[in-house]
Amino acid sequence: HPNYSNNGWIYLSYSSEEGSEKGGHTAIARAKLSGNSLTDLEVLYKATPNTTSGRHFGSRIEFDTNGYLYFTIGERGDRDVNPQDISLDGGKVYRLHDDGRIPSDNPFVNEAEAKPAIFTYGNRNPQGMVRHPETGAIWIHEHGPRGGDEINIIESGVNYGWPVITYGINYSGTPITDKTEMEGMAQPIHYWVPSIAPSGMEFVTSDRYPGWQGNLLVGSLSFQYLERLELNGNAVTYREKLMEDIGRVRNVKQGLDGYIYVAVEGKGIYRLVPNS
Repeated sequence: HPNYSNNGWIYLSYSSEEGSEKGGHTAIARAKLSGNSLTDLEVLYKATPNTTSGRHFGSRIEFDTNGYLYFTIGERGDRDVNPQDISLDGGKVYRLHDDGRIPSDNPFVNEAEAKPAIFTYGNRNPQGMVRHPETGAIWIHEHGPRGGDEINIIESGVNYGWPVITYGINYSGTPITDKTEMEGMAQPIHYWVPSIAPSGMEFVTSDRYPGWQGNLLVGSLSFQYLERLELNGNAVTYREKLMEDIGRVRNVKQGLDGYIYVAVEGKGIYRLVPNS
């Protein structure tokens, strides 16, 4: 929580089996830390129905400058049903008050069949989300299929197009669609072909890394490096690979000490130290 020092709330996402169906789905909860134990656990959101699919849980969490809680839930592998249907969970970004209440100005609160927590739809599997340090906008990236990973800036009620439009193809090499754009569907500000399988996302604001202020860092699962992206406004102007062959990068965060910390699957957490 942005006010953690006063209220002690920690927010977490996990796969929950709660419900009558087999399998599980993404849940968002908050709790407090007492020693090494969680207390006062409150489940704020549980996606339904459960599915035995092991894919595309999303599960990233961020707060905006007004204290609203945003989180992502992937389409759970059911691409032709969930992402474009606002009555169903999955393939969406959601917005809540920090205690789980539905904001009255969420875009679909007055639509009878819609899930009122939905903020955007047409997303595939967003596993990076961060607040822009200057504009306050919420940025996400999402996995494409084979090609077509995207960076998007989320806006209330916007359809980001999956799977109607995409810059990717099926893993088998066959086309998903011949459309990369369509009226009423937002374009990404950047996309990767081939896919890097992005995971984790952070803006650099620290002065520990000369020349990097305002840069965006994104982890790669498939190519196993940390990517640094230079920006001009919202446009990517330069890409650099860091920590090549480090392993599957799951997350990247800037610590309170100004250093960048990189979580690598199966290995641990690394601190990025400048050469100088």
